[in-house]
Amino acid sequence: MKITGIVAEYNPFHMGHEYQLKKARELSGCDAVAVVMSGNFVQRGEPAIIDKFRRAEAAVHAGADIVIELPLPFSCQNAEMFAFAAVNELKKLQVTSLSFGCENDDPKMLLKIAKAQLSDSYVKILKEEIKKGISFPTAMTNSLTTILGEESRDAVLSPNNVLAVEYMKSAMKQNLKWDFYPVLRMGKNHNDEFVSGFFDSATAIRKAILSSSSKNISATEKSIEMFNDFYEKFNGFNSFENYLDILYYKIIDLGIDGLGEIFEISEGLNNKIYDNLYKHSTVDDFILSLKSKRYTYSKLRRALLNILLSIRHNDIKHFMSPNNHKYVKVLAFNNVGRNVIKHAKTFNTAAINRFSDYKKNSLIAEDLPLFRLTNKSTDLYYLPFRNRETNVEYKENAVYINDK
Repeated sequence: MKITGIVAEYNPFHMGHEYQLKKARELSGCDAVAVVMSGNFVQRGEPAIIDKFRRAEAAVHAGADIVIELPLPFSCQNAEMFAFAAVNELKKLQVTSLSFGCENDDPKMLLKIAKAQLSDSYVKILKEEIKKGISFPTAMTNSLTTILGEESRDAVLSPNNVLAVEYMKSAMKQNLKWDFYPVLRMGKNHNDEFVSGFFDSATAIRKAILSSSSKNISATEKSIEMFNDFYEKFNGFNSFENYLDILYYKIIDLGIDGLGEIFEISEGLNNKIYDNLYKHSTVDDFILSLKSKRYTYSKLRRALLNILLSIRHNDIKHFMSPNNHKYVKVLAFNNVGRNVIKHAKTFNTAAINRFSDYKKNSLIAEDLPLFRLTNKSTDLYYLPFRNRETNVEYKENAVYINDK
């Protein structure tokens, strides 16, 4: 079975994502498209604007055949960890190729960058660049242009290309003989903040939705239906700003020493975080007060989210161990997706569509650190809303779309 994999956040799902799904199927000639998607917390370092089941349902209606969850804590970590875990999940579905959106659709250039980053010379040059006190992204760009020349600079700098290269590197590290199908990004840039109704960025769409000015957003009809459904049920959308007081409480509870145990927080940053307690009325201002050459805005968002979710250095060591879990959590699927599940089962991959599937596959959910972390974070996800939900991981089943 030819299965093309896609790594996504769909925060939220929009027309650019629909375009990528169609192009991935067209370019690869696959039998099925399988997506691994961040759950309720995303790599940007924040809660998704609407929950994972609704985002996954919108994706299947628009061209995906199955959407599985990229588990915590990987869904909200740096690009390297995010990509490695995503590739590992897709590997369980026996995908044969990988497609990704990027600003450069030349797979040869992207492969050159991936191979360069895996070389000893790159590691040596990168260490020297970091010693100069510059930010990591700048050090990375300087190192790669030293090896590959200035013609690689544009490809290195764009955010989607960074993830594309990480996917390729992760596939190489796991000895996967996948084909790669880059899809050139259409419309707005990754971080454009204004909507026009034509291939708007997810950033712009989120901003429009949160400011109640979402009339002209370029989201699919099903995705808009999911926004409305979520809002009707919870009387709002989610963002990191909903958690500022909870974040302050967590910082107090951990204290300076406890903050040092949180993943992505090193000595010095723990003191700075504690010293800035209560000084800011928004999460964004709090992050900006911590920002420096060493700590980028994105890294700080993820660090604060790690505080909120209590993700420690030791937790990461455990979750990064090989074969930590041999199942996939299915969020949504159609009839072709059902065939993907059957295909994966022949390779001993358990598919969890509902809570009872853990027991069917001889797994005790409460004994699985991954399940406990996911269940706790899901309860936290719904905490800011009046119509709160608890134990969703026990009650919510994968969404089945019968498209016969």
